[in-house]
Amino acid sequence: MTTVFMLGGMGLYLVLMFYIGYRAFLTNKAGDPEDWFVMGRSANIFMLVGTMFATWFSTFAFLGGPSLFYKTGVNWLLFGFFNSMGPILIMIIGPRIWALGKRFKFITPADLLAAYYNSSRRLRILTGLICIAVLFPYSAIQITGIAIALSSISEGLINFNFGVLLIAICVGVYSFVGGSRAVVWTDVIQGFIFALLLIVTMFLVVRWAGGWDAGWTNSVNANPELFFFDGGGGRYITLMVLWSFGWVLTPHLWQRLYMANGGKTLVKGAAITSFLALFIVTFTGAVIGMLAIGMDLTIPEGANSDALVPLIFAKYLPAMGVVLVIAVFAAGMSTLDSQLISATSSFTQDLMPSVMQADMNTRMRLGRCFEVVFILAVVAFAFSPQGRSLIAPLASVGVGMALSFLLPLLGALYWGRASEPAAFWSMLLCWGTMLAMQFGLIPTPGKIGPPLWGLIIGAVVFFGLSLAVKNPVEAVRRKRFQGDMADRFPETRGAVANG
Repeated sequence: MTTVFMLGGMGLYLVLMFYIGYRAFLTNKAGDPEDWFVMGRSANIFMLVGTMFATWFSTFAFLGGPSLFYKTGVNWLLFGFFNSMGPILIMIIGPRIWALGKRFKFITPADLLAAYYNSSRRLRILTGLICIAVLFPYSAIQITGIAIALSSISEGLINFNFGVLLIAICVGVYSFVGGSRAVVWTDVIQGFIFALLLIVTMFLVVRWAGGWDAGWTNSVNANPELFFFDGGGGRYITLMVLWSFGWVLTPHLWQRLYMANGGKTLVKGAAITSFLALFIVTFTGAVIGMLAIGMDLTIPEGANSDALVPLIFAKYLPAMGVVLVIAVFAAGMSTLDSQLISATSSFTQDLMPSVMQADMNTRMRLGRCFEVVFILAVVAFAFSPQGRSLIAPLASVGVGMALSFLLPLLGALYWGRASEPAAFWSMLLCWGTMLAMQFGLIPTPGKIGPPLWGLIIGAVVFFGLSLAVKNPVEAVRRKRFQGDMADRFPETRGAVANG
């Protein structure tokens, strides 16, 4: 009977998602990439917070976060601080990115970077390739996370392979039909569902642990070393850079900055998202994971620790399985759909025009074909041994690659000496160094991780070439990117005139 309710609940939830996708299809403007990929820049504060939160924190927040607290204890608390800094970074650089996107109709990260650096074709191609490379492991996180949870909750009835196929088909259908508008609308619902379940799960775990005081006492007694920082300074520095900067630069989150219907909406939305990041994700994840240390739980042999939350419900409240499945679906789908649309936009806007001449309708049709190929490739990767790895390492790989955008972006927004060769070579070497170290092709010196080493190499190249080689961006272009934005922020015009 539990299985019947579980499958029925999943079915009803997916019907709702498909209906939303269909409604979005009826609203979309056919053949308009701006409408398809960034919702026509019409997201209000409610939609923006919903899609930023749901996209920012997904399967990783629901499964990987509590599991890391369960494995590493207080050492993972700094993650919460770092992660809440990401939205603050959006409040600083986001309004200018939004304004430039509005002014020049940018859709992808490569649109902005290539346009500033003298319309560089090679920079556009490189940025587009990195965007797709960033999104690939991230998409695998969502699929594998949901499949792991489904298998655990159903006690193997819905096996890992079937779960992978199910989520790929479901997300592929409504993203294919509804575009970014369907993604944003469903994000609002999905974000609310998994946020609510995280909070409910926290209170339930406190109760199952024997209460607040007894629960913490049991956890400390069970594994006291997990309640002391280990002093891993280099690792903390890497985490700080990775999650404070890299996360914001992932393509699907960058494009959220283009979606807002105004600069004020973006700033307010980032502030709200920062609070949600700190409380709903970090605080609840810490309570769930660290109280579980002292509970009578044993992760089955062969299962990884990302199955912790499903294991808790399977032991203490099996009847909650239906709601848990829907919440895990919501958590993963709310990010996977955004990544799928973002990868398609990079192919359509950045890679395809660089290798072939085609009108917009042809590009959009080929983009749909790429969408299918991308999701099939993610499914194939999820079936591989690497795809079944822990969720957190895959997240670090994706975010680490996004760090290669940081210096060229800051150069485009604020530094007049930045040049196209510096942007291209710093991005390429940052990306290449990080990947080579991440996969063991070259050693990683010291205690800091591959993402930070990649950023250091990129910084040396970026500033060195910009200062040594006089090949600056033309003055008119610099002024349009780094000068006054009053035409995009009309609320500031009156203040300047009155001053």
